[in-house]
Amino acid sequence: MLGSPIADHNLLQGKQALIKEHTMFLLGPDKLFATLYTNDNVEPLVLQHRDEPQSAHTNPTSLPDRFLLSMQPIFQIRHPALMFPSMLRAQSNVMEDSNTRHPRVFCSLTLRHSRALYDWYLHNGGERIPRVIDADDIMTDHAAIRQLCIETGLDPDAIQYEWEEQHEGHRIHAAFLSTINASTGIVKGLDARSLDIGDEKVKWKAEFGDEAAEDMAKFVHDAMPDYEYLLSRRTRSKQPSP
Repeated sequence: MLGSPIADHNLLQGKQALIKEHTMFLLGPDKLFATLYTNDNVEPLVLQHRDEPQSAHTNPTSLPDRFLLSMQPIFQIRHPALMFPSMLRAQSNVMEDSNTRHPRVFCSLTLRHSRALYDWYLHNGGERIPRVIDADDIMTDHAAIRQLCIETGLDPDAIQYEWEEQHEGHRIHAAFLSTINASTGIVKGLDARSLDIGDEKVKWKAEFGDEAAEDMAKFVHDAMPDYEYLLSRRTRSKQPSP
């Protein structure tokens, strides 16, 4: 993800709200622009309630600390060699100028923002312990998903592994949701356990071209320390998966 969904624990009529967003889309402009213009000094832009006093802001997003600390954070991650091509593919489907040299694209091919927000929660969240779930475990380890629900106050018996096919009319939404909307359940065999970067690079050359494949390989290489850091902190099953 590049992935970082956040679950709201506030109950509303016996239900819980789930807010899902990519970390980079929560970033403050100062953090985003610093990726392109390293010498700029941009003041943070923080969203505030119009009629309320300004609240503290120490986190890397545009949201006040109080808002983030009202939620239970869950970070969904995926191996960069699978996640980054998917991001490029989705952007290319809706924006013709998408390529690995475009700032809009390469700013999204990183996990450092997810790691920064995870670390902020780790040091500031108190009882809001940040949780991490890896895409491989979602596909292959039902016990890990149940454990994540238990740790975050969600109902493990409400987990769905099958659903009805959906149609999305919005062009941009459809580009990012096409795979899940066309599915009727979790698709096995798309995990990273037997992934070979050399083999993936051959696929990237065929799909995106030689230049983009070289760029992609570098983005993946640079993101691996952040991925492995988050992966080492992922929720694991307490019992063997069925």
